[in-house]
Amino acid sequence: MKIAFVCNGNSFKSLIGERFGNEFNDGSFEIYSAGTNPAEKINEAGEKIMKAKGYSMEGYSPSSMDELPEKVDVLVKMGCDIDCPIHHADKVVNFGLEGIKDKEKCVEMIELKVKKLLEDLSQN
Repeated sequence: MKIAFVCNGNSFKSLIGERFGNEFNDGSFEIYSAGTNPAEKINEAGEKIMKAKGYSMEGYSPSSMDELPEKVDVLVKMGCDIDCPIHHADKVVNFGLEGIKDKEKCVEMIELKVKKLLEDLSQN
């Protein structure tokens, strides 16, 4: 099952979603992330928060929507106050993180939401 986390810059929310997706993956998922307007590099604050939690972001970098597979099973919108592009997906989920300004709180929410999503998808 292919899961893609998408947002604007793919430097913070969606990239961290991908990282947690890979961390909690039981082997049944292909995890991706992308941005509508990818940043040049990973968000430094997000990288530091993840490192403090024991998760390396080494090997992760922003990528564009063009780099996603042509079709994914689940498209996860992070909630970045942007219109996510239409991408071929069987299911669209919105994490609704647009109102969370505190980056540490945002990372905690992403971690919880990714865990729950993968658990839910594993049960189906």
